[in-house]
Amino acid sequence: MRPLKEALPPDGDKVSYVFYDFETSQNTEYADEAKLHVPNLVCVQQFCSQCEDVEDSCDCVRCGTRRLSFWEDPVGELLSNLREPHPCANKIVAIAHNGKALDLHFILNKAMLLKWNRP
Repeated sequence: MRPLKEALPPDGDKVSYVFYDFETSQNTEYADEAKLHVPNLVCVQQFCSQCEDVEDSCDCVRCGTRRLSFWEDPVGELLSNLREPHPCANKIVAIAHNGKALDLHFILNKAMLLKWNRP
């Protein structure tokens, strides 16, 4: 992954970076000897351009709580959080810990379930 310093947004863009990772259980059988990954927790860490160099445990006065966890409906709560207005940013960059293998599938499945279409 490229360092963020090399991929800075254009001047005037206020960006919030959101890193997330789903934790799953595999107790649900759905085929012969195959089990379904079910997300039961999503851990989120976020920062804006003002607090990216500040210690992780500190909250930011602009972007708020920097560490979040969602348990009840992890995928839905993550998407709801991303869709809420972020006063410190006009763009949000969400980065999955395991994007190419697993974590993006939960987002895609939820979007299909909600029948989200392109604008």
